[in-house]
Amino acid sequence: MELNKTYNVDVLDGLKQLDDESIDLIITSPPYNKNGLNTSIKQTKNCKWVKSIDYGGDSNIDNLPEPLYQDWQIQVLNECYRVLKPKGSMFYNHKNRIESGKGRIISPYQWLFHTYFNIRQEIIWDRGSTNNVDKSRYLPTTELIFWLTKSTRPNFSRELDTKFKKEVWSFPFEKSTKHPAPFPIDLPDNIISCIPDKENIVVLDPFMGSGTTALSAIKNKCKGYIGFEKFQEYIDLANERIKNLLYI
Repeated sequence: MELNKTYNVDVLDGLKQLDDESIDLIITSPPYNKNGLNTSIKQTKNCKWVKSIDYGGDSNIDNLPEPLYQDWQIQVLNECYRVLKPKGSMFYNHKNRIESGKGRIISPYQWLFHTYFNIRQEIIWDRGSTNNVDKSRYLPTTELIFWLTKSTRPNFSRELDTKFKKEVWSFPFEKSTKHPAPFPIDLPDNIISCIPDKENIVVLDPFMGSGTTALSAIKNKCKGYIGFEKFQEYIDLANERIKNLLYI
């Protein structure tokens, strides 16, 4: 596949076009399937559930039955494992969610344990602000970033404890794009900056959205990026953001 391009394809179709062990680094945040969890619960005075995120088009991408969603994520993650180089890393942003009608926490570990990846570390992203979907619970302000690897010695700085770097990352969520769920550029910047030979790496985001991972790859002078995005409107938005960065 040509570098420095976001392809308008379904994530699994796009991943299957990549060669084995061709990607150095994967950074991504998939849809969270919010409406798939919350369709059956009644809204009450103390519990107002977040509506499904509108990703555009006629997609049910945020409204799958939860077992199908988890199976889909396992398929995506295992394809990411296949295309990742032996010493590569994947950083997978997700969160704990509450199952409608039962109040149980659904953790990403429930499907991560069914993938080929080694879970090297769980990083906590302190967003600082969020919607409180259930006023009978403490205000949630964090999401999770899972560092996934093939090797026990990935291509990464050996000085993370002094160079950055704590396992709690504090920066606000992105507010300035038209995408419904962007993460801030600080997130991929913190990752890419810790790779010793970043000028030689290819970065993949299989859920590219508004292009934040691509912006970070360009900003950090990586060899290139590849993205997959199902909705053309977000590819157009990503390309506009990249153009603005290049011509600053």
